[in-house]
Amino acid sequence: MANRFEEYQINALKMAFEQSQHLTKKNKAELVTATGLDVEQITSWFNRNRAKKRVRKSIGDLDQTKAELQQALQVLQESQEREAKLQKELQERKEKETELRAENQDLKRQLALVEGESVDSQFDYLWSAHVPGFNSGFNSEHSSF
Repeated sequence: MANRFEEYQINALKMAFEQSQHLTKKNKAELVTATGLDVEQITSWFNRNRAKKRVRKSIGDLDQTKAELQQALQVLQESQEREAKLQKELQERKEKETELRAENQDLKRQLALVEGESVDSQFDYLWSAHVPGFNSGFNSEHSSF
């Protein structure tokens, strides 16, 4: 089992790491003298700490990427909801347009029928369309009044 470093050794290594993550031969020799550790222990400590730093950076980068992707997903979902709403509205408008076209055609047919008859027939036709139970024969039977 590996021996744990003393607090003063760790503090000296951390101070040196803050100054430079890569040691020169001179810096290693100074740390050997200051800490009582051998060169291999110092080198390993620096290698582990550089690796830890890379991992922390990678985790931070992944967290940032995750946040960006979540935001993009939210935007996409909102966009899809808007698109679905617009598609529904478009379908409703197409249905309304179809109804209006049918009504327009029906009105054109009614107008064509009315235009082909006499003025009295046109009146009777229009009146019967709006007055339930209207009998167009009523006028001809009672025209002697």
